[in-house]
Amino acid sequence: MTTNSFWHYSLDRYSRDGVPAMCLELQDQFGTDVNLVLFALWIGHEGQSIETQSAAYCVTAVEEWHQAVVRPMRGVRRWLKGRNITDTGARDQLRAAVQKWEIEAERMEQQMLFDLTTGPNLNLASGNLPVADLMVQNAARLC
Repeated sequence: MTTNSFWHYSLDRYSRDGVPAMCLELQDQFGTDVNLVLFALWIGHEGQSIETQSAAYCVTAVEEWHQAVVRPMRGVRRWLKGRNITDTGARDQLRAAVQKWEIEAERMEQQMLFDLTTGPNLNLASGNLPVADLMVQNAARLC
């Protein structure tokens, strides 16, 4: 596993009432990469503001991974759910395995984003706004 504070922040937030449903709605209705939403919130939680160019850099840095790995895994997992297959035990076992790897792919995407915070191409500034306002501002720039 990882020790990055972004991943731990995401796990904490995702475990809260209503958050999984809201994230699914953002994914399904708007095609939002929830990892970018969580990244925006985490940066704001840390008292930082992301600049517009840096936000675009982050989106580009994970876009191919998200499209080529995360979304297809999610699609397979969803396709298997309730599918009429004779061996439902094997189907459910396969679905659970795909879900495990989907979560790992999400974690890897978050690690990619977290790693950007120590690189030269990401400009974060100490925000002069309340944390909630920083979160909203960052989300608007990243999503």
